[in-house]
Amino acid sequence: MKIILSRKGFDGTYGGFPSPILEDGRMISLPIPIIDEKEESYPYEALSPQGVNLGSLLKELGKTPKINGTPAKFAHFDPDLYEDSLPLDNEFGARLNGWRGLFGTDQNAARILCNDEKGVDEGDIFLFFGWFNHVTNKDGKRKYEPNSQGFHQIWGWLQIDRIISLDQDVELTTVPKWAKYHPHCHHPEWSPNVLFIGRQNLSLDGFDTSGINGYGAIKHYSPSATLTEMDPAKNNKYYNEFQNSIGKSKSPNHDIKTSLWRLPLWFYHEDISKRLGYHNKDNQRTKASWFKDDNYAYLKSTSPGQEFVLDLDHYPLEAKQWVLDIVTNSGIH
Repeated sequence: MKIILSRKGFDGTYGGFPSPILEDGRMISLPIPIIDEKEESYPYEALSPQGVNLGSLLKELGKTPKINGTPAKFAHFDPDLYEDSLPLDNEFGARLNGWRGLFGTDQNAARILCNDEKGVDEGDIFLFFGWFNHVTNKDGKRKYEPNSQGFHQIWGWLQIDRIISLDQDVELTTVPKWAKYHPHCHHPEWSPNVLFIGRQNLSLDGFDTSGINGYGAIKHYSPSATLTEMDPAKNNKYYNEFQNSIGKSKSPNHDIKTSLWRLPLWFYHEDISKRLGYHNKDNQRTKASWFKDDNYAYLKSTSPGQEFVLDLDHYPLEAKQWVLDIVTNSGIH
């Protein structure tokens, strides 16, 4: 079994600002903007995950989604994990009977995930993470926490039930009716182009997962799902050690670096080739990316990076427990 730490949602290029964590702790992952005539279907005003209309929220925050600085009105509705993003009778046909969570990917990311030797398969689990920051409300006006650049936070999951190659004519015809709204279904020219369908129920060998969906969005912020090391002293210590090891200057400031992660100690496998994908090469830079103390592993994660695969066959049962804790301790059911 594999887990995939998959970066999804707003970033510096696509969106231009973090996804919000509201005053009551609700996390809202913002789907990235799109400028493409084939996808100009989902305006932010049409989407209301957790009862929060995205168009209204963005207006409140005084923010406009952008792609490399160009304003965009429409969202790339992917991954689709918030069941309540749209009403059942929506104009897009996106909540027909049988709906389950969906995630699509293409080109280089799809090549990584569908690699015959190291790719993913049915039963593997995506843990989606993104760039988040807290929102404050002062004098009735919402704004992002002014003294924070934000952090990486796990916000959703999807256990693979089925993988469909959308660039293959035969497989394209097998897409369920309820899934045909998905944006990746409208781009057969993308190659490779893959759709992942979530399982109805989560399954982890050796663990009781009864009553837990095989896909979903984490409703509320929890430190247990934070990847970034939030202690400024430790964050800067390991970040600057990494910089020094690769021959670069130390950071001149002491703000928290989003890409410096604190992970469970078991992530630090003694065989570097078995560590988290994209961070498992036996070379100077990769070795410089990893640290550990008595309690945790620390990683200067690749930035940007999208799909980091970890094969749990090389790890203790704690790894599956970590996945289960993130899903169940963050108010999802």
